[in-house]
Amino acid sequence: MTMAQKGRWLVVTGLVLLGGVYVRALAFTPVERFQGPAQKIFYVHVPAAVTTELAVILLGLAGVFYLFLKDPRLDRFAESSAEVGTVFASIVLTTGPIWGKPIWGTWWTWDARLTSTLFLFFLLVGYQVLRGAVTDGALRARYSAVLGICAVV
Repeated sequence: MTMAQKGRWLVVTGLVLLGGVYVRALAFTPVERFQGPAQKIFYVHVPAAVTTELAVILLGLAGVFYLFLKDPRLDRFAESSAEVGTVFASIVLTTGPIWGKPIWGTWWTWDARLTSTLFLFFLLVGYQVLRGAVTDGALRARYSAVLGICAVV
């Protein structure tokens, strides 16, 4: 079995197990007394938020190390972290309002946490736009590293 086949097998196994965990969490856990079924959104929302924050921290660290070491692997790692962060931030920004509507009675409030998550999402999207706009590889990596560090702050 080649490494590519092992990688595919690992991805398929992980997705099946993840699907099983979510089915169990959403279908077989008791309904919370005050929030009702909307509370179960947290089983998706909170891990997505934690993953977003972890991805952004890794993006910033990779940016700092890239500026010192100029290793292209760090730039690729930072780019991958930004992509993961963007995907999970979009999940957070989708599941949050779905929970907020029945609980708060509104889809969105301009709370500091919500607004900062939206701003972080825009920074991550801007990071991707920057990488697509700059054609010179070294310059793109340097600008991206600085923006990635700013995203952490």
